[in-house]
Amino acid sequence: RKGKGEEKEFDWSTATFKKFLLKISYIGTNYAGLAHQLPSSSAPSSSEAVSAAENVPTVEGELMKAFLKTKLIKDVQSCGFSRCGRTDKGVHSSGNYVALFLRTKPKPAHPDDHYNYAQVINGVLPPDIRVLAFKPVPDDFDARFNCLRRVYKYFFVPFGMDLALMNQAAQHFVGEHDFRNFCKLDENVQHFTRRITSIVIEPCDANTAVATFTGTAFLWHQIRCMVSVLMLVGRGLEQPSVIADLLDVDKHPQKPQYELADPAGLVLFDCFFEGIHFDTSEHQQGPRGPADTFK
Repeated sequence: RKGKGEEKEFDWSTATFKKFLLKISYIGTNYAGLAHQLPSSSAPSSSEAVSAAENVPTVEGELMKAFLKTKLIKDVQSCGFSRCGRTDKGVHSSGNYVALFLRTKPKPAHPDDHYNYAQVINGVLPPDIRVLAFKPVPDDFDARFNCLRRVYKYFFVPFGMDLALMNQAAQHFVGEHDFRNFCKLDENVQHFTRRITSIVIEPCDANTAVATFTGTAFLWHQIRCMVSVLMLVGRGLEQPSVIADLLDVDKHPQKPQYELADPAGLVLFDCFFEGIHFDTSEHQQGPRGPADTFK
């Protein structure tokens, strides 16, 4: 028998689940990246996920804590979790996505009668993380592999930089290339070929410029590496042709040393999926927070 004030144990025996795609926004300043920091050798337990969120704060760690607290998932192992874009420490997002099985209403009035997941989850999330919208998806949907394209924006102060020259140099990146000289090498990644469909560098206002990158997928630190070299071109320290030279891996088989662009300017702006469009109307989201400023 439960004592007074003790939480009643939740009965999962009749719970039903459906996979949903959640659109999330976050300010990454206070987090060690998106992905929970857990040993890769074993699947995390629910208690490990909560402990990791407390010891090494990550966006996913906070999300898992929220899912568990609201009883939307029974445990971390069985929720079928997948992420779209894995962002690093200090990087922000106005439109990243995660997919997982969430508990549904026990007796819905119709198939589209769902809990307001955004409102429920935002009620227990920290203010710098927000669920903007949600959509039901097929059980085999994967947020990473079902993504058609991703858009990143890098905001910077263009003092002393020639934006036209940077734009000219950036066009060398467009197309399908081997980007091993523009990423942090990862022993788990054997293929460095990626496709970029467009890059546009333009002023936002008198003091800020933005570089917008659109592509199917990106390597670890790829955007920050590309921005770093583009800034060298903008300052006149390198010629635009340096991009084409470094993309020639036969000519430059080893990545040269150069400083990585600051993560604070990088935003995973949005990701796109076939046939999925989101309603991010105000009534769907619940309490507002700083993460709403990206909208």
